[in-house]
Amino acid sequence: MYPVFLSVSSKDENFAHSIWKNLPRDWAYLYSASGEEGAELWDEISRRELPASKYFIVFWSRNYVTASGCVRELRQAAELVSNGMLSSLILRLDDFPIGWNDELPRELKSVFLDLDRLLDVRTSRPNISVDDAGHLVQRFVEPAMNTAHPMLSRDDILEPMRSATQKERFKCFPAMWISGFPGAGRTTLVEQLNRSMTPNGRSVAIDINAASLPKQICLKLESAGLGADIERLQHVQETEDAARPAGVAARIDRIFQAGNYVVFRHEMILQNNVDLPEWFDDVISALDPAQRPKLFIISQMPLSMDRRKACFEKLAEQRVPGFSSYEITPFAESLLAHYDPQPDRWSAQAVEDLIEAAQGNLGLLVTLANAASSVIDLGEINELFAHAKNKALQSIAYYVDWAFATLQNDIQCQRLLLFLNDVSPCDPRDLSGIFEYADGAMLNIISKCMKLGFVERDSGGLYRLTPFLSGRLARHLVRADLVAWRRNVIENFAKSPIDFDTQENDFIRIEARIQASLWTGKDVLPNLVEKFVSASHWFQAGVRLYHAGQYTAAHRLLKKAFETRESFSQASRTELLRYFGLAAIRIGHSDDVEKCISLLNGDNKSREIASYLEAFSLEVQQRFAEAKEKYEEALRLNQGKSNRLERIYRPLIKCILLMKFPNFRLAEGYALDWAKVRQTVFSKHALCRIYLLWLYRAPTLRDPVPADLQNRYDDALSDLMAHPGGMGAYHEMLAEEAELKGVVDIAVDELEKAIYVDDRFELRLKRWQLMSQDKEMSSKALSELEEMKADARHAAFRDIHLRRLVEIFVAAMLNGIYSAQRLNKFAAPLASREIGAIVARVKRRLSN
Repeated sequence: MYPVFLSVSSKDENFAHSIWKNLPRDWAYLYSASGEEGAELWDEISRRELPASKYFIVFWSRNYVTASGCVRELRQAAELVSNGMLSSLILRLDDFPIGWNDELPRELKSVFLDLDRLLDVRTSRPNISVDDAGHLVQRFVEPAMNTAHPMLSRDDILEPMRSATQKERFKCFPAMWISGFPGAGRTTLVEQLNRSMTPNGRSVAIDINAASLPKQICLKLESAGLGADIERLQHVQETEDAARPAGVAARIDRIFQAGNYVVFRHEMILQNNVDLPEWFDDVISALDPAQRPKLFIISQMPLSMDRRKACFEKLAEQRVPGFSSYEITPFAESLLAHYDPQPDRWSAQAVEDLIEAAQGNLGLLVTLANAASSVIDLGEINELFAHAKNKALQSIAYYVDWAFATLQNDIQCQRLLLFLNDVSPCDPRDLSGIFEYADGAMLNIISKCMKLGFVERDSGGLYRLTPFLSGRLARHLVRADLVAWRRNVIENFAKSPIDFDTQENDFIRIEARIQASLWTGKDVLPNLVEKFVSASHWFQAGVRLYHAGQYTAAHRLLKKAFETRESFSQASRTELLRYFGLAAIRIGHSDDVEKCISLLNGDNKSREIASYLEAFSLEVQQRFAEAKEKYEEALRLNQGKSNRLERIYRPLIKCILLMKFPNFRLAEGYALDWAKVRQTVFSKHALCRIYLLWLYRAPTLRDPVPADLQNRYDDALSDLMAHPGGMGAYHEMLAEEAELKGVVDIAVDELEKAIYVDDRFELRLKRWQLMSQDKEMSSKALSELEEMKADARHAAFRDIHLRRLVEIFVAAMLNGIYSAQRLNKFAAPLASREIGAIVARVKRRLSN
């Protein structure tokens, strides 16, 4: 059964087929293409397909009214439309009238009476083209993307949640904090709770994070919850009340009075799990209890004790755990019955494997059931399930690898994921513009990504990467050809005009262009969009650019946010100072570094960040002994903060190993402490490097090498190889071992294996560096470097690492024939003086 029914005369079938082929295959019913062989035509249509459809598309023409089958379909559809069970769209293929007149044959009057019941909805202009019809159909049926699937009834949580909202007999707490991991069913529980309180109520979902400001949230509420047009949004932007928490609370109240409710989705923009800003407490305090909650906050973080005290008597809370495998079998079977046209092929053992592979994650279970149901041979997913069962903590990461591999030949799907990774959430009208000239319609592209669980559609019709999968996609989206496409498309999108043809998601569309522009490192926007840029946008974009290695652009945007830092909460200001300081260190702005460190040291709650910045600044200056002392100070100040400890151990160990006389025992102790905080590829790789470098350093009476050091190294190397996602680091380790042994060709070979697993540009740099030092491989290194420089797909990496690339190029030339002309061409656009300094530095290093 299909959600979209195409009603067309056989004489106009080619036109309809052109529309059908650009819709997802499991969406649209066209009898000639979708009809079941051997089935009686009208029985199939009247009893099964038409009553089950949601959208009825009439291909109206002179041919249509004389086709008996079309007339029967129209009559049944008219009844369904009248009963509110079907939405209709009329496409006028010619200029045949859509209203009865006396010049038409009387026997057609009943047909026009049936058509009349469909005319209140939507009708195209006469003689519509195939292309225009295709766009209109896609806009019309796009809401079907938000497909309903069976929901797990979690009364064990829903009932306590309902009790927790109740403040007194006829009043509920105005707000509720729902915590738990993505995929645990938090959003569904909120919807189920509200369905019992306001059956026709709509969820108004708003993204909020540590850097959000009141005015930004007010604009989102006006747009998504109150239908504000561009004029209204411009008025709100200029009002003072929108800049205060009370303004946010007032808009939440208005949405509540309209019978709806607000959901704030707490998203993370920072490495630290930074809570929502302090002004958010004032919003909750300004909300009065009512017959049902007005605001729900969905967060991974549990409600903090400070926030619980600040919002006492105004905020309820509920923690949502994952599910237990033993209670989920009927739900899993209902999902398979919904998604799989042949559910009988699932044995009891296969269902059990599916449940175990989901590892207590409802979202992953739904995704697995949907994706697996589209696989013809169940044997193809056995490896996926087996791995997920054995590697519980890595089941989602492994699924992402498996699912992305199915898209390896679908460049449009990969591009969609890359675009949504930058611009999210996104309105479908903007996506249509991005993929207007794609091979395959936009809905086809989105549908494929949704079936794999990468993309979701929210209640407001916006698309985004699925939260519990999106964070694991990044390493798949850094391929050079994708990065090159992204640069051009994001820049064009940032400059593209907005057609405010409706009042739907206007501010989201404006904010999407702000994101796109700032992500490119630019801060010049069209006038209409520029009015809505805030310090929050600068802050978030600066953080993102910093992590992308675009330090100059990050520093420029973070400086703008820094100048208006008083608008942020204390926790957000601390993070702003941290990132602004890091960016300033990267580009050598010592004055800004000192400002950040001074401000951080001025508050006892942020002294640990100041120590970290001081340490990092010393490390960049290659003052490793002093950096080690500062990192150790930061380590002491950050005890109990696991996320920060992880980021301190890594550079601390690095500095110890780079000292003239490394203290390997101390480094080993820190690596083992790091493993106690969290065992990652990085902690395991660090321990391997310590043992490897210790082995190749000549023992002294002062620092004898342990007798079992080789065994320690072998065990650590095996542990690294066995870690999910550790194979690339394992080959990287073998490459370093081969380099220490002086076997450069083996080192290069191992790096190529590492690159095959994990195509990080840093690994390519290391490989070229080794090749540049070998007379036999230096010429190949030069050729590869020149090819890379000429390839526009590598532009982003080339610009970031240009000086390092030039150093490697110079080293390779010194092993062969030196050509100043060839060097100047490769090193452009660096100035001659800077190129000369690099040549002198490389010669000096090689002579030592």
